[in-house]
Amino acid sequence: MSEPPPFASPEGPPRPVFRPVLELVPPAGESTADAPAPRPRYGRALLLFLLTLFTTTTVGPVMYLMSRTDVTTDLAPNGFALLTPQLVQAVWRDPALLRIGLTFSLTALIILLAHELGHYIACRRYGLACTLPYFLPVPMGFGTFGAFIRIYAPIRGKRELFDVGVAGPLAGFIALIPFLLYGVAHSHPVSLPDLPKMEGMVLFAPGRSLAIELVARFFHGPLGPDTYLDLHPMALGAWLGLFATALNLLPLGQLDGGHILYSALGRWQRWLAVPLWITLAVLGIYWPGWWLWCVIVFAIGLFHPPVRDERTPLDLKRRALAVLALLIFVLSFMPAPLEVIELP
Repeated sequence: MSEPPPFASPEGPPRPVFRPVLELVPPAGESTADAPAPRPRYGRALLLFLLTLFTTTTVGPVMYLMSRTDVTTDLAPNGFALLTPQLVQAVWRDPALLRIGLTFSLTALIILLAHELGHYIACRRYGLACTLPYFLPVPMGFGTFGAFIRIYAPIRGKRELFDVGVAGPLAGFIALIPFLLYGVAHSHPVSLPDLPKMEGMVLFAPGRSLAIELVARFFHGPLGPDTYLDLHPMALGAWLGLFATALNLLPLGQLDGGHILYSALGRWQRWLAVPLWITLAVLGIYWPGWWLWCVIVFAIGLFHPPVRDERTPLDLKRRALAVLALLIFVLSFMPAPLEVIELP
C-alpha cells in the first residue's frame, strides 16, 4: 500500500491528500517540493514488522481453524479471533498451531512487503522522498491492517503518478502467485452435503476470487456449487494478499486503482467517480464491509486531485500496464471476501 503526497496543482500550492493505510501526507498548505528525504527509521520499521509477525502468527491459526470443515476450535469462544494471553500460550506452546500460524503469516507479510517495496522502489527511482514500509499490527481478525509508506514530495506528472501507483499491485500480485499455486494445490475440496451433521457449526469462509477459482480448477477440477475448499494456511495467506490487492486496485479516489484511472483518463475520472462509488455501495448487499469502504473513499474524496503536468499522456507501454492492472483487479476481486456459512 503506497502513500503519495500532496499533488501540485498548476493554479496554486500542493493540495494535501489522504488515503487510510495507503497515504499519509503533510499538513494542508505545506509545500514539500524541496523536502529532504527523511532519515530511514530502520528500527521503527523492524519493530512494526516483528509486532505484525507476532499478531498474525498468533491470531492466524484461529481464523484458519474457523474456516475449516474438518476441525473445530475453542480458541475463539465468541466466534471472533482476539489476541489474549490465553491464545498466545495456546499457539506458541503448540508446534502444530505455531506451524500453521507461521505459514500463514510469513506468506501474507511477504506479499504485503512486496507490494510496499514496489511503491518504495518507484519512489526512489523518481527521487521522491518517502519512508520505509511500515506494517500495521492489530490484535484481532487476521492480525494486520496491511502496510504503508509515506511520500513527502508532490507527484509531478501522470507518468510518474502511474508508475508509483501501479508498482505496488504488480509487485504484490507477482509475489503471491507461487504461494497461491502451492497453497491451493495442497487444499482440499469438500462436499458440504456429505459432511457429518454438526449442530450449530459455522464456517468463516474466505471468498473465492477468479484467480482462486482458476487455480482450483487446474489442480482439483471444476468445483460445484456445494463444494467447499478447505484452504491450506499458505493459500489463506495468498487469499489475504489477493484481498489487499483488490482493495488497492479499486478505481476510486486516491487508492492505487484511482491513481491508475486518473493517470490513464485524466479529468474524465471525475465523470466516473460517482457511478463507480455507487457500484461499490451496491456490492455492500453481498458484503457489508463495502459500505465501510464507501465511507472511507467518500471521506478521502471521490475526485482525484490534479498533478502539475496533466498534458503528457501515458505512453503505449504504460497503457498496456494499465490493462494488466485491470486484469489483476478482475482476478483478485471478491464480491464477498468473507462469508459466514451455517452448516446444516
